[in-house]
Amino acid sequence: MNGQITLLSAIDELQRTFKLLNGHYFNGELEKPVITILTDVTSGAYGWLTLGKVWSSKDQKWFREINICAEYLNRPADDVVSTLLHEMCHLYNVQNGIQDTSRAGTYHNAKFKDIAERSGLIIEKNEKYGYCKTMASDELKDLIKNNVRVGCFKLERLKTYRDGTPKTTTKGSDGKEKTTSRSKQAMKKYVCPVCGLIIRASKDVSGKIKCVDCDEVFVEN
Repeated sequence: MNGQITLLSAIDELQRTFKLLNGHYFNGELEKPVITILTDVTSGAYGWLTLGKVWSSKDQKWFREINICAEYLNRPADDVVSTLLHEMCHLYNVQNGIQDTSRAGTYHNAKFKDIAERSGLIIEKNEKYGYCKTMASDELKDLIKNNVRVGCFKLERLKTYRDGTPKTTTKGSDGKEKTTSRSKQAMKKYVCPVCGLIIRASKDVSGKIKCVDCDEVFVEN
């Protein structure tokens, strides 16, 4: 790589890691997918597997897709590889006719938990999405440490609106990242300097509005 980190190097490492994990946990039985790094269109998923074979080659062979979302590529290698292995568990179940999700693919059931725990992942249950949170076991961490070129995962795409404008994000009280809506970004915030009353306006109203109770002009905050 000559010290240069590129998207190609990350995809190449994901392909190498797929082959490694396929042999180690699935006896090489998983069919080869096309591995991609694309922008998140699901509002929060780290990756996905397409149920259908959506890629074709010139000789008319068809392949499913495993995607690692570009906005979450620059996480610790243990987390990136855990996402890849998570999707590989889905692939195993799809190949074997095992339905491991419901609610349009969002709720992960006990059948997913079973194959994931047999494949080097630790599972946490989410009340809304089931057994969806997966983390690397100590065994998997050792496998990654000794075999994966972790330096390939250094790029990350900013979260953007559809026109490519970067999103403004903040952390909520629950620690989760939240996107500030464009309507709120466009609003100006004004505060009464006496009572602290807050108002918002879609245009500059500096010096034009007073607090009724305090008879003080609102100041921009």
